[in-house]
Amino acid sequence: MAFVTPLADAQASEAAKGIFQNLQAKMGKVLNFFRTLGHAPEILQATLAFNQAIQKELDPKLRELAYLKTTQVNQCNY
Repeated sequence: MAFVTPLADAQASEAAKGIFQNLQAKMGKVLNFFRTLGHAPEILQATLAFNQAIQKELDPKLRELAYLKTTQVNQCNY
């Protein structure tokens, strides 16, 4: 069970709803990770900006290596 539950659209603040709508338009859905971050819309927006910077600025091979190493360090499946 999650410690912080993902927000449904009806529960989200206006700021979070706007971000969710943008994600829905781009991705076709809003992942629970982003819905959970929606409790703090400023952090959600910063996370999305950070992710966008990584996608644009980091060489794809280095980005994949970073993902793999992070999952290894955190003992997650990838």
